[in-house]
Amino acid sequence: MADSVVQLTTADVTKLQMISQETFKDTFGAYNTDEDMNWYLNNQLSIQRLQEQLQTENSFFYFLEKEHQVVGYLKLNINDAQSEDQGKDALEVERIYVRPDYKRLGYGRQLMDYAVTRAYQLDKKFVWLGVWEYNHAAQKFYAALGFSEFGDHLFTLGGARQRDVLMKKELRARV
Repeated sequence: MADSVVQLTTADVTKLQMISQETFKDTFGAYNTDEDMNWYLNNQLSIQRLQEQLQTENSFFYFLEKEHQVVGYLKLNINDAQSEDQGKDALEVERIYVRPDYKRLGYGRQLMDYAVTRAYQLDKKFVWLGVWEYNHAAQKFYAALGFSEFGDHLFTLGGARQRDVLMKKELRARV
């Protein structure tokens, strides 16, 4: 069975929370205190907060499924829903996560390819994202996909302030 990308609705919030918390903890748990991690999981990835985000105009969540199993997810923002205003020509990849058992199997690339496809469909000129300054593997992955650094911003995780590197990929006009 082919992999499929499915746009989420508010009916998917419980499954979204489970996947969001699982992948965030897997990615950042070893690098943060339990207190900061629990704060983030219980506040930023709460059912209420995710429900609000699912209802936000210009924000879109997607699951990548393989044989009816969620292997990863994606959150895209445009226009006023961007976490930092990069203008109307931008599409933000705010979240891109692959579940632990499915990492390094090409699913991250599939999700990013989908994000770029959506950017073209929405007539955007570039795709951008923030990545933790110490997540060198992710930075290398994005660079291999044509992203380059253009700035940074602070990300707060509980009581910890962390630096994210901002990266973007310019999109070529389709002919």
